[in-house]
Amino acid sequence: MVLSLILAESSIELVPNELVHHPAILKWARKKRKDPHTLVLDQTYHHSAILRLGPRETARGRPDIPHLSLLLALGSPLNLSGGLKCYVHTRDNNIIKVDSRARLPRNTDRFTSLLEQLYQEKIVPPTGPPLLSIKPGSIGNLVDEISGQVIALTTTGLPKSMDQVASRLVKHRSSVLLVGGFPRGHFSKETLSKAKESYRIHGQHLDAWTVVARAIYDYERAIALGEPHSRN
Repeated sequence: MVLSLILAESSIELVPNELVHHPAILKWARKKRKDPHTLVLDQTYHHSAILRLGPRETARGRPDIPHLSLLLALGSPLNLSGGLKCYVHTRDNNIIKVDSRARLPRNTDRFTSLLEQLYQEKIVPPTGPPLLSIKPGSIGNLVDEISGQVIALTTTGLPKSMDQVASRLVKHRSSVLLVGGFPRGHFSKETLSKAKESYRIHGQHLDAWTVVARAIYDYERAIALGEPHSRN
């Protein structure tokens, strides 16, 4: 029994061409001694540049969201027992596969630098078994590749507690959970069309890492992971 976690439409992307000459981007590129085209967009350092994209685009440049979510997921008993697979689908339609043995940097700046290396090298580390890999692909491509019952957690879904959602997930040997890797807003129609079921687990918006933590914990409880006499 395996749960595949997809951080869908995550706010990860390289600096778009229309921003590479913005002063904030150029300043950060000089500091990092990198080509501005190879930088990952980051609200922390590129806020003034992102504002130029328009008021509807201010949710872009948030690599911290998948970073914190992955740290929680990879450190969970479910992952340590081999019952979890983690993927990141980015807003620029790339798929990042995260090996269960990956030990990500605890610092978000270092994680962002790792992403920049990943975009350039396609696998990290460049030699030996890859702990991170990236390839072009849509959310549909990824869901089809995994092949499992797909459930999305979204504020537009049917109200249901997380433990009830977990009970539905464990009915399938291969299940896929979609969690938004962005700060606010909703899944695209394409993403929602790939989900068999969609649920809202709280009356208010929750941060992605909170949703991930609750989802994994209740899934562990549903399969009795770590409990005495557990058969799973």
